[in-house]
Amino acid sequence: MPEQKNTTELLIIGTGVIAMSIAYHCAEAGIDVVLLERDEPESTATQTAGAFRTYFPGQVHDSELVVRSLDDFRSFGATMGADLGITETGMLVVADTPEQATALEAELPAQREAGVRLELLTAAEAVRRNPWLDAADVEAAVWCPQMIHLRADEVLRSYTEGARKHGAHLMSGAVATELDPLTGHVATTRADFTAEAIVIAAGQCSGDIADMAGLKLPLWGQYAELYRTDPVGEADVDAPFTFHPGAGLKTMGIGPSFLVGLERFSKKQGMRDIWYEAARQEVAQRYPRLRDVKLHSAWTGTLDVTPSKTALIGKASGKHERIFFAAGFTGHELGQAPATGKIIRDLYLGRRPDVDITPFSLARNGA
Repeated sequence: MPEQKNTTELLIIGTGVIAMSIAYHCAEAGIDVVLLERDEPESTATQTAGAFRTYFPGQVHDSELVVRSLDDFRSFGATMGADLGITETGMLVVADTPEQATALEAELPAQREAGVRLELLTAAEAVRRNPWLDAADVEAAVWCPQMIHLRADEVLRSYTEGARKHGAHLMSGAVATELDPLTGHVATTRADFTAEAIVIAAGQCSGDIADMAGLKLPLWGQYAELYRTDPVGEADVDAPFTFHPGAGLKTMGIGPSFLVGLERFSKKQGMRDIWYEAARQEVAQRYPRLRDVKLHSAWTGTLDVTPSKTALIGKASGKHERIFFAAGFTGHELGQAPATGKIIRDLYLGRRPDVDITPFSLARNGA
């Protein structure tokens, strides 16, 4: 058992851009912060892709979180002294059936009110945006210019330096081994701590950490994979990020090839071959010219996933009232990190967050 003991107001157990955003925003607000990371802060930079979408069909609350985060990213030059190199490339959301088209159109006012810029397109207009689509398989589409690319490494570096500047203590290589929700005592492989409040923001490990305190966080680690097609020509592919929500299919031109993903989630093990075949079939159906093109693994990893496919952000109650949580982002950590850091800060300070956090509650996920 480590001999060193420490006290702090807020102890964050986590890693990556979400944990670092929380550390930065809380330390900036004058809160005494300790962040425990399994790894060195810099080692997590490559885990977060430097791209994110602003538009989440059927999940206006997620769209709003990213819109608010995007406002922060645009001001990084002034607030953090960092050039994120922000660019917009746009995204296309395709409805395959009349029912999907009706649902997308009905939601447009709420999405626009949340700050998402959207344009409803006909099938012909959608094919002009992405000429690889099969017009016969498109009922309608929505165009959103807010597909964002930026320097994820600069985001993480800025939050890390900013948190330290405001007095946060960052301890790497510390693995939590015990967590008492009543006393705020946390034992780790490096030191023992007593905290007024504890934030669990450790991605797929968050459920295991919460279990130490007897708190159930409904999330699991989900294997995920992106595929890259063989080159489909000598020139770069002219195709924006395109999402088919009915199928969960995601595609994007990248050099002379397509990047392909399938947004489906399951707690079952051994789904890799099944999802590969499903992705191949979905591509063949919606992109006839790619019917015989092979898919090759381009990236594999694990996402922290919740039943609602929306992050868990909030404060526990009862005997767990010391515990705050921010996990289950399903790969959307980068786009939602700034807003999440502010939410946890406000909850700790007893203030009402600027956004409705009900959609991110434990109750919405059956806990």
